[in-house]
Amino acid sequence: MKKIAVFLLLPLISYGMSMEEAVQQAVENNLQIKQQEYQIESARYQLKEDYNLFMPQLFMDFTYTSMKDTPYTKIPAGVLPFPLSFKQTEKDFKYFDIGLNYYLFTGFARIEKLRLSKAGLKAERLLLQEKVNQVTAQVKKAYLDMLTAQAVVQVYRKQLEAVEKHLERVKEFYRQGLVAKIDILQTKVKLSEVKRNLRKAEGQVNIAQAVLNSLLNRNTDAPVEAEPVKMKIPDSLNIKQLYQKALSNRSIISSTSYRLKQVKSLEKIEKAPFYPAVGVQVKYFYTDQYPYLDPKENYAFSIGVEWKFQGIKPYYASLKRKAEYMKLKTQLKDIENSIKLEVKSAYENFLTAQANLKVAESSLAEAEEYYRMTVEQFKNQLASTTDVLDAESMLTSARKGREISYYQLLKSIVELEKAVGGSILQ
Repeated sequence: MKKIAVFLLLPLISYGMSMEEAVQQAVENNLQIKQQEYQIESARYQLKEDYNLFMPQLFMDFTYTSMKDTPYTKIPAGVLPFPLSFKQTEKDFKYFDIGLNYYLFTGFARIEKLRLSKAGLKAERLLLQEKVNQVTAQVKKAYLDMLTAQAVVQVYRKQLEAVEKHLERVKEFYRQGLVAKIDILQTKVKLSEVKRNLRKAEGQVNIAQAVLNSLLNRNTDAPVEAEPVKMKIPDSLNIKQLYQKALSNRSIISSTSYRLKQVKSLEKIEKAPFYPAVGVQVKYFYTDQYPYLDPKENYAFSIGVEWKFQGIKPYYASLKRKAEYMKLKTQLKDIENSIKLEVKSAYENFLTAQANLKVAESSLAEAEEYYRMTVEQFKNQLASTTDVLDAESMLTSARKGREISYYQLLKSIVELEKAVGGSILQ
């Protein structure tokens, strides 16, 4: 029974983790990253496979033949003074050979195929870095969304505490005959509204936790105990330097450059049939098919040249690859432009978030002072319950706005680091 009780309590256990630990878990467990890792593994095996193109080809054949009748060669009289008949082959015979084939030259196809695979492996590894960059940003933003939701819950809990305190104050004033019963009813209505907002905010925390757990490839219902985030907020940024960092750091650019090399290799492979293929063969063979053959086993060395192609098909195939190369080159330019636009957008969002936080902090200070003064006036019967509740609503809105603005600023930094492909600090 104790074991069952412990098992049932497992979903209630909170996982305390920092944002860095969440990112580390995502890199280890995220399904998108795992897919790319398998893609790299596939590319690595492809490279090993292509290395074997330079190895000799081993072959071995064995056949056993049994015929219904023994074939004879018969020479009638006239050609010779007498008729002659002799066995052409054995009725039952065996043939066996073993040897090596090796291509000395294949029109550069093998070399280019190896280059193709090497470039493909490097491209996939760079795509993994790009995927890690994307997932890191997703995890950080999900983590900050969870902190935002938790901060909003705390704001509503403060509001709940304040309204409950005001309700007690109103009830006391009512007993003293200083306020009407409508003030009590009005405060209770406000209290119900705050409770609804608090429950909704707590639901948003659960949703934010589920999103984060999904990125970490964990049980979506597992509660997460988030730790405070310490991120250095830069005072100023240079947009031109951010452009340069992005074009230098983003792995998608380097990956696409390797894709260009792959297409170049494919173009040369398509032209390979225009070159003759040169190969050699070494083999040992044995047969007892012919009764008068001696010796029945032997060794052979052969060298041959093969040259065949259909019309000028390889030429048009290479032109097709050239068109693909130009398309990919244009795509690379488009990627660079998209990255610069992404940097620009993230930069402007950072500036906006920075300004919004300053406004939100100023508004919060003013709302706190206004609420303090209104409560004091209410105590001295110079303000109504409506004034107090309105002031408290403004304070809650200012607190909520400050928390949201702060985490929006942190998210804008995360988005900017994702666009740049690394740290934005000097």
